[in-house]
Formats: sequence, C-alpha cells, structure tokens
Amino acid sequence: NKSLLAVFPTGGGKSITFQIPALMAADNAKALTVIISPLQSLMKDQVDNLEKKHGITEAVTINGLLNPVERQQAFERVAGQNPELALANILYISPESLRSVSIQKLLINRKIARFVIDEAHCFSSWGQDFRVDYLYIGDFIKKLQERKGLKDKIPVSCFTATAKQKVIEDIQAYFKAKLDMDLEVFRANASRTNLQYKVFNKDDEEQKYAEVRRLLEARNCPTIIYVSRTKRAFKLAERLCQDGFDARPYHGKMDKEEKTANQNAFIDGELDIMVATSAFGMGVDKSNVGMVIHYDISDSLENYVQEAGRAGRDENINGDCYVLFNEDDLDKHFILLNQTKLGQKEINQIWKAIKDLTKTRNNLSNSALEIARKAGWDDSVAEIETRVTTAIAALEDAGYVK
Repeated sequence: NKSLLAVFPTGGGKSITFQIPALMAADNAKALTVIISPLQSLMKDQVDNLEKKHGITEAVTINGLLNPVERQQAFERVAGQNPELALANILYISPESLRSVSIQKLLINRKIARFVIDEAHCFSSWGQDFRVDYLYIGDFIKKLQERKGLKDKIPVSCFTATAKQKVIEDIQAYFKAKLDMDLEVFRANASRTNLQYKVFNKDDEEQKYAEVRRLLEARNCPTIIYVSRTKRAFKLAERLCQDGFDARPYHGKMDKEEKTANQNAFIDGELDIMVATSAFGMGVDKSNVGMVIHYDISDSLENYVQEAGRAGRDENINGDCYVLFNEDDLDKHFILLNQTKLGQKEINQIWKAIKDLTKTRNNLSNSALEIARKAGWDDSVAEIETRVTTAIAALEDAGYVK
C-alpha cells in the first residue's frame, strides 16, 4: 500500500502497472480504483481498449463526452445499484469532476483501493501542462478520508513521462504538504531505439505545407500532425482533404460528438491522418502510428518527447518524427507563453472582483467571463476562462476563497 511516483516514457507500458493491481483489488476486496486523468480522449481510449482487446468490462469513465443515459449507467455501475449492470471497479474521471457533489457521494459509498493520478506533471507550475484543477486533488482525498473515518490513508500512485527534476520535486512537495505523504520515486529508461528524428528548416507556410504533402506521399501510414492552435488544426486538415488526403482535425474546442467520431475513426484505422493540437494523443493507445509531424514546435522539450513518442509504440515499427521549423515559430511560441502567464496584479484584480460580487452574499455563482469583466478585463484577453480559473485556484490555495 505504498504511495509512489513513477516516471515512465511514452509507450513504456505505464497503464498496465496500475490496471493489473486495480483488477486484483477488485477481485480480492471489491474495491474501486479511481484513475484521475486530464483528457477525455485518454479516458475513453483506455476503457475501450480494456474491453475490446482484453474483454475486461470492469472499467467505466464519467466525463463530458457521455450522454445523460450513458452517464447514469456509469454512476449505477460504480455504485452497484443496478443488478442488470456489471459492477465497475475501475473509474476514470477528470480532476474537475472531483468538485461534483454527485461524484463525492458516489465515492463515499465505495471502498477505495487507490487513487491513480495520470499525467502528474500537471501539478507543477514548472511543467508546460500545469492544470489548476490538479491542485484540488489533495484536498479532495483528505476530505474523503475524513468523511469515511479512515485511520489508514488511501494510497496514491502518480505517473508522468516528464523527468524534469523540478517537476518531480513539486509533485512530492504537494503530497507531503496536503496529505503528509512521501512518494517513493521509480524511474524507467526513456530510450526508444525505433524512432528516427529529423528537423526541416522551412522559410514560410507554403514550404511547410509542401513538405507535409511530400512526407505523407512518401509514407502511407497512420500519422499525427501536431499544430499549436485550434484554428490551424481545422484549416490544415481542410486543405489536406482538398488535395486528396483523408485528414480530420482534433482540438479541445471541438464539438464533443465530432471529437469522439474523429478519435474513433483514427483508432479504428478508418482514418490515417489526424491534425491535432496537444489535446490529442496523451495516452491514446494506437500502436501502428508510423509518423509524427510537428508543423509547429511544442511547448517544451518534455512535451515534444511525449508527442513524438506516439510514433512506433509497436517496437517492431520504425517511427519517423519530423519537425518543420522556421525562426518565426519561436516568436509565436513566446507570445503564446506570455499570454498564459498570470501575475500578482491579475490575481489581485480577480480577488477585488470577487469581493465586490460578494458584498451582500457569501456564495458566488458567476461565470468566469462575468468575473473577468468585473475585474476590468477585456473580453479579447487570450484564454480568459483559464486565466480566471488559475487566479481563483491561487486564491483558494492561499485560503482566501473556498
């Protein structure tokens, strides 16, 4: 029952190291393993693979891609309320779901074997994928243990492919502070001998596109093309289709039905080319991806290693990893990074807005956009909802709001 932090490379067999113990805990004690994951595509893919490849039906996911009937069935399977539905002993949920009262009630009534936290680098402000929702996980586990009256702590397993030392220290410090828990660190070798890397210097967008066409024509295989912006994902996929390629976009702002359909088509082999932002691919298990093309550079070297690692997950396949680069990409990259930075001034503005909105009441039910406007922010501010949420998370962590 030790708690741990495992650093595994992309494609290193991470999932099996928590799925097998979860199935053993289910078999021995009818206990539930809760797997917290940042991406809906990852959760769906993991559950589908367990059933399709291994005939394991004990896993469910509760996320925004489900329709009301599917969501209700998932709740009933976890709760064991419906004798006509098989009991679920592995639950995949997103970190923001932990704030749901219905999820809290659901987990109180089940014996919890372990919390598994995937993509744990999202805890760290030093990681490019920092997610404010992750900062609530420790508080949730602590409250759950208290409400259950548990003497022993529920063990935690954290997994990440990011081996940056400062990120690992952040994760360890977080669990020590929140749950007085010492995470033992396990590291796996990150070497991938079946991947080949190459960078092409291109002067402009037309040269980049011509190179993409050449690469796609030279090797007919499942391919992921990574771009930095949602608009580019759509436009590049559209242009490839006009030129006779079967390509579809995938990004975080798409309609959920379209996202699911595009993901399923790619995983099932009906579609060979996915043009995507970083919202696609994290944990997606498709073993025969032969080529990963970075049309735009990644947020960080760690993210690049993860994204390029989608190629050649079958070690018998050689994966080609290409970067199409020009000097302007760096300027755009730093502009994007600066747009997402949040300073003390912005946090103070949000704090003042919240105080103004709660002058005559204790509770607040305004949208992020309403709070931003109250803070005097312009609607055109990039990633405005994320910035408001980040500010509120910082205030919550400091004890100013709850």
